[in-house]
Amino acid sequence: MQKYDVVLSFAGEDRQYAKALADLLTVGGYRFFYDENELAQLWGKNLYNYLSSVYKDRARYCVMFLSKHYEQKLWTNHERQLAQARAFQENREYILPVRLDDTEIPGIPPTVGYLDLRAMTIEEVYEVLVKKLADTISQTTETNLATTAQSDTHEFVLFRPEDGKLYFIPFQDARWDSTEISLELLPESPEETAFLRSLRTHISQAFTRDVFIAFALGEDAAWVKPQEVVQIASGSQTVWKIILKAERHKQNGSPLGDFTFGTISPDKMAEMRAKRILLDEKLEALPGDFQNRTGPAGLFNEATLEMFVRGGNGFQISASSIPSLYRSFGQTGKRFEKFARLTSMLQLKLSNTVEEILQLDLKLLNAKELQVGFRGRRARRYTNVKPSIIEFNGVCPLSQ
Repeated sequence: MQKYDVVLSFAGEDRQYAKALADLLTVGGYRFFYDENELAQLWGKNLYNYLSSVYKDRARYCVMFLSKHYEQKLWTNHERQLAQARAFQENREYILPVRLDDTEIPGIPPTVGYLDLRAMTIEEVYEVLVKKLADTISQTTETNLATTAQSDTHEFVLFRPEDGKLYFIPFQDARWDSTEISLELLPESPEETAFLRSLRTHISQAFTRDVFIAFALGEDAAWVKPQEVVQIASGSQTVWKIILKAERHKQNGSPLGDFTFGTISPDKMAEMRAKRILLDEKLEALPGDFQNRTGPAGLFNEATLEMFVRGGNGFQISASSIPSLYRSFGQTGKRFEKFARLTSMLQLKLSNTVEEILQLDLKLLNAKELQVGFRGRRARRYTNVKPSIIEFNGVCPLSQ
């Protein structure tokens, strides 16, 4: 199973170029292999066997930084041979060469299309790579959408710890009552297993500081604290039994967006936030009745409105997560829709955009668009006034 969008192959002397591309891929939300990001994963492993799997089987593309240093290194030659075996097996452009000089590299003929860092910037290389990845996802997604036999029967929970990473973990049983959440989880990767082990640390830290984790299951989301973590191995299957306590008092704290800003009501700002979460809409233009819209005062008004729309309460929404999820999981079809739904549930509720989600329909139309139908109820602000309803339909663009 492919884990990475891109693996980076380079000599140590050329690390500055690989590091610059890795930084851009991080900002773009892509999954990539760059050795310095994988120190914990590499520690203690047989690197020959592990890297063989990484460079041959676990990515869609291999970006090679070709130079005189690359040609001289044992490890880069090992990586190159593995990548060439993959390219030969699939008969497609798996290797994406980036030249730093004119050194001839065995197995990379001069007729192969390449990018040249002597004639372009690393940012331009990144933009070309983004287009390459988008084309690959588009082709795969179109195939998946056309193949009705493809389905994913797993259901997932979502954890978002303090570091902001998202863990979508399959479950075989889940119960959420008025006091606690109990789960039986079936992690699919070493990263998910390591995260579940870390929950034990959260339990021990609970006596020294509050440790909250954002959590989503089905139609609900909450801030939670782990109470019990048990790992049960039965034959070839390992089940993790987890008990969580929902911390509703944290969720119901007064967020920044519950104040009127000029003529923009909290309900209007919540609607703008919901459209940002689900449709990736940017900040609307300031209303015409705002004073001093130009100059420093106008910039202040726009920055203040942006702050209010992002919200508070530990969950600020600067952009939609859906396009980034699509870049990582778009080739999985139904699984991507499930992940987008869970993430949206989490953001809509924990940013205090709505109290209850009455309808959330997500449908992948094609490789560039996700159809969205949403209806949610805001928290009641006054006992004698009905809570307002946010409702809209639209399309979230999945690529620029």
